[in-house]
Amino acid sequence: MTAMRLSAAVCTRDRPILLQRALDSLLRQTLPPAEILVVDNAPGNGAVRALVASRFPSVRYVAEPVPGLDFARNRALVEARDEVLAFLDDDAVADVDWAGALLHVFQTEPRVAVCTGRVEPLGLNTPGERLFEANGGFSRGLERIVLPDHADRPLHGRPAPLIAWAISVGSGCSYAVRREPALALGGFDEALDLGMPLPGGGDHDFLWRALRAGHSVVYEPRALAWHEHRTEAAAACDQIVGHQRAVVAFLAKHLVADRHGRPTLAGYTGWRLAKPGVRLLRRALGRDPLPAPVLLRMWWNCWMGLTAYPRARRLARERRERYAA
Repeated sequence: MTAMRLSAAVCTRDRPILLQRALDSLLRQTLPPAEILVVDNAPGNGAVRALVASRFPSVRYVAEPVPGLDFARNRALVEARDEVLAFLDDDAVADVDWAGALLHVFQTEPRVAVCTGRVEPLGLNTPGERLFEANGGFSRGLERIVLPDHADRPLHGRPAPLIAWAISVGSGCSYAVRREPALALGGFDEALDLGMPLPGGGDHDFLWRALRAGHSVVYEPRALAWHEHRTEAAAACDQIVGHQRAVVAFLAKHLVADRHGRPTLAGYTGWRLAKPGVRLLRRALGRDPLPAPVLLRMWWNCWMGLTAYPRARRLARERRERYAA
C-alpha cells in the first residue's frame, strides 16, 4: 500500500508579498507536502507568476481566469495529484507541523472528508486585529472536535444543532479535504466567495454538504496557522458584516434544497436573523465589542442574505460562461 500524500494549495489574487510569506511557511514544514500549488485567480499584472518562477521553482503555478475564490479552489481540486488537499490562505502563515497534523487526521480517520485547523491572529497591534479577535476570531480552541460525534455537546454553553457546529469549527483559511469525496460532492459552490456579492460561505457550505453525505469532519487544533487580520477597524467590520450576509445566504440555499433538514435549518436561520438584535441589547449593556451602527448594518445584511444566493448563482454562471467563451 502506498503512503498517503498531501498537496498544499494557496489560492491568491495579486498579493505577491503575502504569498511569498505563505509559501515560505509551507517550504519549512517538518513533513513537507508532496507538492505545493499556487492558483492565481484572475491574474492581473503577472507579479504572482513572476514570483513563483523566480523564488519558488519547486512550486507549481496554475492560473484560474474566472474571478472568485471557489473557482480557484475547484481548480486546485482538479489539478492536485494527491489524496489530501490542504488549503492555506495567502495572508496566513503555517506552523512547521501544520501539514503533518492535517495529514495524520486523514491517515487515521478514514471517514473524514474535511479537516479544519486552528487559526490564531498573526498580530494584535492594530485596532482592526483586536476588534476581529474580540468578535470571536478564527480560533476554536485547543480541544479536538469530531463531527457529527460531538454535536450533542453544548456549543458556547448552550445546546446547538449540527448546523451550528458546522459553522463554528473553523474557516477556509486553514482547511483540508479528501479529494475523492470532495470531487464526488461537486467541489466548492462557486456562487459563494464571489467578493462583494457574497464574500464568504464556501467553506461552511462544503463542510455541511460533507456532513449531510455521511462523512466526518474534524477540527484539529494541532494544525496551527496564523492569519493576518485587517489592520483598520472599519475594514475588520466590513469583513465581519459581509461574512454574516454570506452565512445567511448559505443557510437560505439549504433551506430551499434540503427538505428533510428544513425544520432545524429554519429554526437556526431564524436565530441568525435575530442574533444581531440580541447583540444590540448586549451592546447597550456594554457587553459587545462591535459598535451599534455596525451591528445595525450586520442586522440589515443578514436579512439581505436571505435573497442573495440566487443572484450570486446567476453571477457565477455568467462569469463561467463569459470566461469559457
